[in-house]
Amino acid sequence: MKRRESIFKSKLIWAIIAEILILLVCLLMRPDFFKIEYQPQTHMWYGSLIDIINRSAEITIIAMGMTLVIATGGTDLSVGALVAVAGALALKLLRWDVTVYNTPGDYTVQPFILVLFVPMLVCLAMGMFNGVLIAKFKMQPIIATLVLMVAGRGIAQIATNGKQFTTLYAPFRFIGQGSLLALPMPIIISAVAVLGVSLFTRLTSYGMFIESVGINRNASRVSGIKSDTIILIAYALTGFLSGVAGLIYASRISSCDSNNAGLNYELDAILAVVIGGTNMSGGKFSLAGTVVGSIIIRTITTFVYYFGIVSESIMAFKALIIAVVIVLQSEPVRKWMSSRKNTGADRIGGGVHA
Repeated sequence: MKRRESIFKSKLIWAIIAEILILLVCLLMRPDFFKIEYQPQTHMWYGSLIDIINRSAEITIIAMGMTLVIATGGTDLSVGALVAVAGALALKLLRWDVTVYNTPGDYTVQPFILVLFVPMLVCLAMGMFNGVLIAKFKMQPIIATLVLMVAGRGIAQIATNGKQFTTLYAPFRFIGQGSLLALPMPIIISAVAVLGVSLFTRLTSYGMFIESVGINRNASRVSGIKSDTIILIAYALTGFLSGVAGLIYASRISSCDSNNAGLNYELDAILAVVIGGTNMSGGKFSLAGTVVGSIIIRTITTFVYYFGIVSESIMAFKALIIAVVIVLQSEPVRKWMSSRKNTGADRIGGGVHA
């Protein structure tokens, strides 16, 4: 009985139920929605379900870091801008001087290792900058990260001189367009990111420290936990993961688009975390719930595109379905559902006993 009650009180369970319901609606409207087929030419599996997981990769990766940030009681509005910065730096290193290398082709001017690591390290440094403002200078997270949210795209524009570079360099395009184990490469990268963050938070004491700081930062500091360091790591990791997502985004389109890259990613990442059951006030967090939340957001978008609904309505659909999911996860609804189950079980038990 207690186990059944705890299941219906779980926000993760309700998020999974919401995703299943959305998929069932898709199946009823289009029976071929679940169709998955293998293409020997590309050595990849294709289908709507594969596409949902593939296209949610960037948000899933960013949301891993955002989960830790929100668990500390903060938020990060700069992640979308960091996606643009990472893409701009990568394309800058690939093309470097477009007046000399003015035709995009299958080449890179700078060593490919720099193309990969410089954007991620710069985004890591920007994440640390956010962490220093919040942990050391005690700025409000929404204000501190707003600085890079505004300045980030300007930095991306400066890196590329306001131009949109394109590339045909095969190793770079492999990041967002290639495949491994018959699955799109972004799925593999996001799985590694989820596994890495999960191991980091669950096999070390960092996850426990994150929850402690989120519940009561002052009490954590008094008990000997270096709360400033814990917060700094959370923002630095989020910046690094934003850089990874930026490389995937730029690789998908084989270009950098400083104006549109990562647009509204910060909102989607926050929504994914909240849908997954992590409380915005900080404390306990659920990485598995965040993954489900990210998939829900992408499923809604795929639903809109797949059924020919005008793209301008995506935000309205997101708002409606996400509102329903959050209401289902709310404490009153979960308590009501749990009490209904208990009442039903008591009636059955009473009847049998009689």
